[in-house]
Amino acid sequence: MSTFRACLQAEILKGKRSFATWLSLFGTGANVLLFSLFYLYGPTQGTPIAQHNPWEPFVLLFFNGIAFMMLPLYVIILTSLINFQEHRSGSWNNLFALPVSRWQLYSSKQLYTLLHFIAAHLLFIAGMLLSGALIGLFRPQSGLLDAWPPPGLIAALAGQTILAILGLLAFHHWISWRFRHFIIPLTIGILGFVLSALLSPMWEGSPFFWYSIPLFYMPVVNDILEVPIYAGVGLHLWMSLFYFLLFTGIGYWNVGRRTV
Repeated sequence: MSTFRACLQAEILKGKRSFATWLSLFGTGANVLLFSLFYLYGPTQGTPIAQHNPWEPFVLLFFNGIAFMMLPLYVIILTSLINFQEHRSGSWNNLFALPVSRWQLYSSKQLYTLLHFIAAHLLFIAGMLLSGALIGLFRPQSGLLDAWPPPGLIAALAGQTILAILGLLAFHHWISWRFRHFIIPLTIGILGFVLSALLSPMWEGSPFFWYSIPLFYMPVVNDILEVPIYAGVGLHLWMSLFYFLLFTGIGYWNVGRRTV
């Protein structure tokens, strides 16, 4: 356990000033600004849709935006960049020569990628709340200062966002490790994202396709689509967890077969 913790700490240190970190910071800020401007100058023009709590449509606008436009692409680019750090410097062979199990090396990097995503998502939520407070201050008619943000809704959406990307993250962590050249996993990811967008969340196979699940979960939240519920969790989120375990297992099997 201490060895795994040391591997994870090493990943955190390597990632502090990496391009993936800067991408997350600037990308999160850009998303918050984009959706704030859309709220102000889009079809609703800063007026609340739900009169009981104007924060609810504000929060849903932000989460609908990232789910359809940003979420899959961000996961694809993030995993590719984090693994490319090792490929570019030829570090994987050196890491495998260390007296550390390959499982610890592989899983610690995957866990770091997931923690990196969660940190970026929490930053997105903080930016969303700050943006809402500023809009409420300068545009009182929005009503955003007359109510509190709904913590239950935000927590539920954040949890579903993280669950929805697990399968995609594990798949791209594996292929980003598997292929040395950055462009290969990136191309596979873009093709998968475009295919899922063309099929649309309305496609009956969306809950079973790891690229479609991040696009599918918000229409379910908005009651546009229905999905079977098991133990309080939608089928699409169970499938994302299943793919996370499946691709993590395939990735480790692939790592174990690699010769240094």
